Amino acid sequence: MNLKRVEKEFAQVPMTVYGVHLLVLQPATVTHEHRERATEHCGLIFALRGEVSIRVNGARYRLTAGQAIHCSYGQYVEMNVGAEEFEGILVQYLPDEGPGLLAGLQYMSRSFSLQPGIDEGLFELLRTLCLISRQRMPDAAFRVKPLLERVLRACFHLCRRESKRSYGADVGRVGEDRLVHALADFFNRSAFLVEDVIRLAVRPGQTIAHGSLPKSGFLFAFEGEASIALDGTEYRLHPGEVCHGSEGERLVLTPCGEDRFEYVLIHYRVCYWPERDGEAFPRHFVLCPGERPRIAELVEQLHQIAVIPGKLTAFRKKELFMSVLYELLSASQHSSWGASHLEAIERTILYIHAHYAEPLSLDQLARLQGITVRQLSYWFYKIIGIRPIDYVIQYRINKASEMLTMSHTPIGEIAASVGYDDPQYFSRVYRRHTGLSPREARSKSHPARD
Repeated sequence: MNLKRVEKEFAQVPMTVYGVHLLVLQPATVTHEHRERATEHCGLIFALRGEVSIRVNGARYRLTAGQAIHCSYGQYVEMNVGAEEFEGILVQYLPDEGPGLLAGLQYMSRSFSLQPGIDEGLFELLRTLCLISRQRMPDAAFRVKPLLERVLRACFHLCRRESKRSYGADVGRVGEDRLVHALADFFNRSAFLVEDVIRLAVRPGQTIAHGSLPKSGFLFAFEGEASIALDGTEYRLHPGEVCHGSEGERLVLTPCGEDRFEYVLIHYRVCYWPERDGEAFPRHFVLCPGERPRIAELVEQLHQIAVIPGKLTAFRKKELFMSVLYELLSASQHSSWGASHLEAIERTILYIHAHYAEPLSLDQLARLQGITVRQLSYWFYKIIGIRPIDYVIQYRINKASEMLTMSHTPIGEIAASVGYDDPQYFSRVYRRHTGLSPREARSKSHPARD
């Protein structure tokens, strides 16, 4: 699948949103609505947490947090939820010209998956879209469409970033972590002034060029795309990305495509340079926090207050700038592994063995190791051969089997002792993994009855 062509198709085809729905599906749920009746809309399903297996016509997809799937008009869809509750957001749409237009489209006419990754900025946009779509205010319908466009831009931007970042690219991740730490250390120990905060829009065909930048600064991209060259190094900026340039560098900025490029430029001047006992950061670089409403809100506040004179206002301006930096660096930082992948997986397994009787989630297991859900899931599968939650279930089933064959403990108590409060759900999970019900498994080992 060509991601650029998918993005271009969604950008060029006007569409009407018919519904935005929050999906909360219980474990082991199987949806039947569109198994025998074809869908009446196209749909995008974004997974926020949990896991679900989706069959679209003859194709099967496994959807986990940070992934999305597109289903087209007239397809048959079945969803089978895994061992954990699934939460997602479904966006239903059709081209403005109706479903007949889909026959001439390459991607909207079929199913495919997207990998934007787990990004709180995207999740927040999706929840906002869902909330606004439910309002009965007169302008709600007009607000849904531009917000969906923002969701799609953020999604495709994140997909591009994920496609460039392989799971094994630890060097790049550690490098970005070092950059974040170096920036935090520098602005923590230096004395500086926030000077200009400028909002600009550059039309297609225009070019901004500086032979020598008068000040250092951060450029926050909000709308459109642009090519930026700093001292000969070229970057492609999209909304949700931030570029830093230093005083004295050559800059050339050119919008890409047919849309204008809108950005906010924050200039600062360093009054005191700390001794370079820490790690220095490069003169120019790009950070990728994603489209985060909190960063946009703080930048807008800083832009509004920057033109107001006064010492107290200057103090507030510096405070806002530090808040912007904190949100930017926090969002840009990627968790690095404190030890080897194998050690992290071993610690996860030991924790599962010690706490299998307690509620366990993928988010919880990842947080304990200081890594992302995607990293844990990937390395656990690569090293152990199954997904973390599948390992939890298998370990619980093994423990339950031992108790069923070695004791006369009631099945309800066995279920509770291995982490299942509902004996009936425990029985379904046990049968799915062993082919026998708990009672049948017990009867095969000894004749005792519950």
